[in-house]
Amino acid sequence: MPDLDQFQSLAIATAIGFLIGFEREWREAADAEGRFAGARTFALAGLAGGAAGLAPGDGLVVAAGLLGIFSLAGAAYWAKARAEPTTGATTEVAFAATYLLGALATGGAPALAGAGGVATAILLSLKPRVLAAARAFEPKELGAALRFLAIAVIVLPLLPDRGFGPYDAVNPRQIWYFVVLISGLSFAGYWLIKFFGAHGVLLTGVLGGLASSTATTLSLARLARAQAATPLGAAAGVVAANVVMLARVAAILFIAGRDVAAVIAPGLAAAAIAGVGAALLLSRRDQPPGGAIRLGNPMELKPAILFAALLTAITLASRSAVERFGAEGFYVLSALAGLADVDAVTLSAAAQADEAALTARAAGLGVLIAIGANMLLKGGMLTIIAGPRAGTPTLAAFAAMAGAGASAFHLQ
Repeated sequence: MPDLDQFQSLAIATAIGFLIGFEREWREAADAEGRFAGARTFALAGLAGGAAGLAPGDGLVVAAGLLGIFSLAGAAYWAKARAEPTTGATTEVAFAATYLLGALATGGAPALAGAGGVATAILLSLKPRVLAAARAFEPKELGAALRFLAIAVIVLPLLPDRGFGPYDAVNPRQIWYFVVLISGLSFAGYWLIKFFGAHGVLLTGVLGGLASSTATTLSLARLARAQAATPLGAAAGVVAANVVMLARVAAILFIAGRDVAAVIAPGLAAAAIAGVGAALLLSRRDQPPGGAIRLGNPMELKPAILFAALLTAITLASRSAVERFGAEGFYVLSALAGLADVDAVTLSAAAQADEAALTARAAGLGVLIAIGANMLLKGGMLTIIAGPRAGTPTLAAFAAMAGAGASAFHLQ
């Protein structure tokens, strides 16, 4: 006798077909098109797939049924295409998918089949939005999206994830990760600005700061240089990214070194408050030019590759400094290493404080020095790439943040 699980799986297979078929029936009625199959026919296809999945024969029954489904769908498409050559085959493909999902439901994965059925119905219902998005895409935007997918999905996994060269400091995958990150931030910034205008620059800074404030600075500097963002808008975005960076440092220390976090918390809080005030002031003073915002290339690889090369050089210099100065040069090392990566200094300081190689206060001061050096580098980067109209207010904001943080740390 069939057990309850088989009845449930067969019911899921039928429900999947009904859901997909109901969407097709509604869509084709709304589009006033001829209907190949509706809710009942799709439900029967799902039921047929479920029954085939329960039948013995090591999948031969499922394969035979699929051949019949393809034959039926192919004949229906051929008849429809003769009357309307530009017709699509979405419904016919969905019909075959329904049969396979029904077989999957009774083949041991009913939850996966149900999720597949819901996903299929959602994809089918997105037709108007997909068409609108496709028509809104410009050729350069599609090309940029494909280039980004190529460097992220094809190139990145192929690179070795280990150190090469002096001190094993050159990790190809880690370096290319920054290329992907910077390119992705630039691409995201392009779309945020396209949809949100001047407010998109500030959003880019806030969201980008969660991943890398340095990469975000480079991306916003490029946008300002291309006149896709105003100088003050880029400055506000860069300052906002660094406020988020302070929050990220606090979170790292809270997890890895709570003694250091307790010591450095007042300084980080004071710097963050000053940064929020500066970002809001710069954003309020920002006056975007009238008319449409000029948008350049959605994604350029050259700036990202140059930054990765710079990061590699700084990493090598930092490793050399570690060997030369040792533990006594911790503050110097913090400044040098902070030019490349604040998170690395933060983790190192927490570990040394935990091992009693440094006091919590000395470790906290080293983190603050690294943050200051990192902000100085980013202010200089923005000034060189986007010009003094963006760099000067950013450096002034960074000076206010550094002063507030140092004062709060010193008074503790």
